[in-house]
Order: sequence, then C-alpha cells, then structure tokens
Amino acid sequence: RPNYPTQLECCKGAYAGQMSGVCLSQLESPPTTSPTNMGNTGSLFYPDYGTTWPEAGCVNVLPVPNGRPTYMSQLECCKGAYGGQISGVCLSQLDSPPTTSPTSTGGLDVYYPDYETAWDKAACVNTRPMPSGRPVYSTMLACCKGAYAGQMSGYCLTQLEAPPTTSPTSSDATADFWYPDYDTDWPGAGCLNSLPLPFLPGGRLTYTTNEACCIAAYGGQVSRACLCSMASPPAGCPTMSPTQSPTPQPTLSPTSPPTMSPTQ
Repeated sequence: RPNYPTQLECCKGAYAGQMSGVCLSQLESPPTTSPTNMGNTGSLFYPDYGTTWPEAGCVNVLPVPNGRPTYMSQLECCKGAYGGQISGVCLSQLDSPPTTSPTSTGGLDVYYPDYETAWDKAACVNTRPMPSGRPVYSTMLACCKGAYAGQMSGYCLTQLEAPPTTSPTSSDATADFWYPDYDTDWPGAGCLNSLPLPFLPGGRLTYTTNEACCIAAYGGQVSRACLCSMASPPAGCPTMSPTQSPTPQPTLSPTSPPTMSPTQ
C-alpha cells in the first residue's frame, strides 16, 4: 500500500478521480469542493509498469494505480524501481538528468541468494534491483552460510574475495537454526539443525531455537517427542538414562500363607 503523511494527501493521491468525493468527506474539515491539481498530477512518483522496462520511467499522474510503490521524488523512484536500467530512460526524464546513472559502488550494501541459477552453481549477489521477497544478509559470507549451507559444490563460497580453503562448518555439522523433521512420522518427530539441509532455501520454516521450532511445528504433539528430545527437556518428560543400580531380584520362595484362626 502507498503511504501518505496526511489523510488529505492520501485522498488526493489515491482517490483524485473519485467522483463521489467520499474520501474527502471523511476529513475533519472537508473542503466544499474536491481540490484539483493542474495537469492531474500528484506529489508522489511511481514506476510506469505499463511500459516495457527499457523504455519505462517514473510518473506522478493521478490516480495512482493500486499496489504501486510510491516515492517522494522522481529521482528516488528511478533509483529504486529502475536501478538496473541500462538504457537510462528513467533518469533521462528528470528535469535535471545526471550525465551518468547514479550507482552505488559494488551494488547494494546487502546480499541475497540468486534463485534464478541452479542450486549447485548459485551464489549470493548484490545486484540492483533486488527481486521482491528475497532474504537479505549483511555480508556475502553470511548469505552463503545462511542460504547455501548445504551446497556440496561450495560454489557460493568460491565467489568470496577471500574464499576459505574449505567450507566453513559449525561443530558437528549443525546450522544455527532449527527446522521440523518432515521425514519422520508426526508422533515421533522432532526438530533438527543438521547439515546439509534436506530442503532448498524457503522450502521449510526455520526457527532460532529448538524449543521455538517444537512449539510452532509440533504444538499439538501428544507424545511430546519433540520437546522431550531437547537437550534440556521440560518437566514431565521421561528420563532416558538408566538407573544407577539394578532393581532387587524377586524372592524365589513364596511367602507363608496367612493364619486361618483369629488372634486371641
């Protein structure tokens, strides 16, 4: 949803063509007539998705199409929505276009996994613009470890400026997050942090702790197998360690029968 600093600006930006004037009538001090804008333009800019990418730019024509991202200036819109536009058409439409496209050294200051490339040959990139919905990481190494932890080829790590001689692993080949074990039947299943991961990025929900995973993924588990398999299980779980001493052996002879006569 586009955001506006005031209700009036929202009405002018999102409902400028509303003949009923309902939006404006909801203001504390509604105008007697709908405020008009010369040229039917607003104060916010949005990308022109109706034009092909190489020839598109940012516009402020009203009304703003539903669901479009909006920007405070045309330059911000061009940099945010058309950062990778080779043609530079968007920037050329500015009142004072730059001589060259403004870029950020090395691309974005965050990294994200390249889902368009096959898993064994994929890596983390910071290319503009970043596709919607990608997880982001502060460094390329963090991205490789988070998104390609189970990559046997190690290709992501080879793209680092100073790649390690071997793939960085955590002790006992474990991840720093937990995921549900869908390969085990529900009554006896638990949460794992084993590597390599048995799924592709986004294939399963992950959790920061074992307990959080058990509560979210196995909250209705009557056996409590997930919670009771934790390193520090909650109260009420059966102990898994044997008793320190054996239980006494049963007596080999039966006990004497009770007396049949009443006591004096």
